[in-house]
Amino acid sequence: VAGFTAGEAELMRRALGKKNAYAAIEALRATFVSGAVRNAVPEPTANEIFDLLTAFGGYSFAKSHAAAFAVLVYQSAWLRKHHKAAFICAILNHQPMGFWSPAVLTGDARRHGIDVRPVHLARSQAACIVEEGHIRLGLNYVKGFGEEAISRLLTARARQPFTNIHALCKQTRLSKRLLERLITAGACDHWGIPRRKLIWQLKQVEYDEGKLPFQLPDDGVTLTALTEAQKGVLEAQAVGLSTGRHVMAQLRPQLSPTILSSSDLERQPSGKKVTVAGLLVIRQQPYTAKGFVFLTLEDEFGLLNIVLGPKVAHNYRRFLKSSRLILVAGIVEREAVVNIIGIRLAFLPVFRDAY
Repeated sequence: VAGFTAGEAELMRRALGKKNAYAAIEALRATFVSGAVRNAVPEPTANEIFDLLTAFGGYSFAKSHAAAFAVLVYQSAWLRKHHKAAFICAILNHQPMGFWSPAVLTGDARRHGIDVRPVHLARSQAACIVEEGHIRLGLNYVKGFGEEAISRLLTARARQPFTNIHALCKQTRLSKRLLERLITAGACDHWGIPRRKLIWQLKQVEYDEGKLPFQLPDDGVTLTALTEAQKGVLEAQAVGLSTGRHVMAQLRPQLSPTILSSSDLERQPSGKKVTVAGLLVIRQQPYTAKGFVFLTLEDEFGLLNIVLGPKVAHNYRRFLKSSRLILVAGIVEREAVVNIIGIRLAFLPVFRDAY
């Protein structure tokens, strides 16, 4: 097109492969356009072609990288198919990595019949493990639990099992802040004492790190049990995800039947106007997308792909930064995958008693 010499073409090839390619590619625009014009290519067309090259430079990479990546993808797909619990467990143990958050990974596991079990004071190890074909969260998922705290707890547990909150304080000498996170994560549920009651007992223990606690008699105070939604919120605060039912499964009975799920969407024809709802798990706005924004919502059945045009994305830019549970009204687009072209977004009502 531009009549480049072999040397000029090599400069372009190198520019396309650079990490920050835009400036390096733009430096060649004038040479490219002038050469194309000499070859009877209209100047607007030459600039359009060069714009495509610039956009490609934002994500291009070497063939050797592509080949190596393809091998990893094949191996990962095979492991996910034949050893799903072990595969997801391994990914959970190597966070942060990849595209999907631990919450989305555990949701995918549950939809394929693999339970993700909460942190357990007597069963959890330092990291996540496969337990009876399912996944048990590790102590490392409890916020604030570093190597020292985990080692102290596991060493104390090996000497003597924990039987109550007083024994846990005495044997581990961990701070109340960390012990409260264990409780809210559900790690002590096997004692059969409601979480609020355990936190109340923990507050009553005259306990400072490095000192022996005094065990006081039960004061008989009755506390309202946590709802399912409240347990999920507290567990997410403690470990970054909830092992209970998906929040959309809890909300679904309260929603209008006109609000479709990801499983309902599979049966909708292209061009139909629909309304969906879900938890916002991914938000992307690539440089090459020319203002388009791509959202991924998750509900109890799977994932929803939402595409927002530049105008809609601009109108809802602040909303998308502050919202997690959202409603999307849009139009179904069926191509290689099912997308919804978003038109309107709104807050999804949440459990008031969870906050």
